[in-house]
Amino acid sequence: YDAFIKCGDLPKAEKLFPKIERTVRSYGNLMNAYNNNEQPEKTFKLYKRMKTDGIKANFLIYVFLLNACANLGVLSISQSIYEQIPKTFLDHPYVQTALIDMWGKSSCIDKAKNTFESIIEPDTSTYTSMINVYGLNGMALQAVELFRRMPSELVTEATYICVLNACSHSGLVNEAQAIFSTIKTKTEHIYATMVDCFSRLSLFDEAQELVDVYESCHSPSSSMLMALLSGARNRNDCFLAEKIFNRIQQNFSQDRDLFIAASVLLGNIYASTGDLEKAAEMKKKISQIDVKKKLAWLGQKNFELMIGSHPRSDEIYAEGEKISRELVSRGHQYGSSWITRVLGENETTESVLYGHSERLAIAWNFVVNPHASTIQITKNLRVCGDC
Repeated sequence: YDAFIKCGDLPKAEKLFPKIERTVRSYGNLMNAYNNNEQPEKTFKLYKRMKTDGIKANFLIYVFLLNACANLGVLSISQSIYEQIPKTFLDHPYVQTALIDMWGKSSCIDKAKNTFESIIEPDTSTYTSMINVYGLNGMALQAVELFRRMPSELVTEATYICVLNACSHSGLVNEAQAIFSTIKTKTEHIYATMVDCFSRLSLFDEAQELVDVYESCHSPSSSMLMALLSGARNRNDCFLAEKIFNRIQQNFSQDRDLFIAASVLLGNIYASTGDLEKAAEMKKKISQIDVKKKLAWLGQKNFELMIGSHPRSDEIYAEGEKISRELVSRGHQYGSSWITRVLGENETTESVLYGHSERLAIAWNFVVNPHASTIQITKNLRVCGDC
């Protein structure tokens, strides 16, 4: 059982699980494996089974549950798990760090900050987690301020990456450069984060200069090339994007996931610049690989909607049209550049865009709960500009 988990063979571990002695350790090992393989929903199911078996959770079980909540970022689930943690565990450093991460990824910055400030002597993990929370929520100045307050002996590679990411996502390139210049040992991930910072601001000369410095002593880095490609996507620069895409193909031809991610970006650039023929070609290449989208999470439910497959699809699409009409009445203009394929015979720009999954998820929520005060949708992909 342990060997299958360590080798990442979860199906075989799951088959063995009912046959072994179920202890808090065996439950915890499988929960951690689910989290590491981006299957947080299975972590929650296993926790329910654990309670049914009458096995008392230790602090690590709650850490794994908090990590699963952080993976989802759904506030209602996070709050529910938090309320189940015994007070005696709330002062444990592992639990506190996991709480900071969970609250931050559930957009509860104040709760994350309160947890951090309640710790008498924060360690590397808690500092880094709080810096990351600020970065994820667009509070780069606070991230930099906390980084500068952090004792230098506690700073690690992960800390540098989190603070540079915070600067990158908020456009604080000068602050990022100042921090980058002080780092004595620059790893591939640190270089890639700085390349991403330059690329997001279309500072491609500076980004390429860093790539050249790194590649003078190392093999090409896929993360740096993807950062450049993402920057080209932001500027809709087809020439640069094709150049980078070709480099990715030349150096990482066997990396299936990287090829898919790069192809999606390039296809979106083609679509945004009106070259729908090339966009369709990229989409065809991707479709030839067995790629399945993951389910979205909305509240405490997985949300999946294929045309006609949902039992209330007619109501959902009608609500989507209603939302669309209200948007237009308030001045919204649909952007055709966000459509990544050729329109069908009976399709319009409007009908395609209001059929995007995040809009349908909002429509579904209004159908099942017309008086909802808050709707939270968690996505693992970039939201299109029109949405």
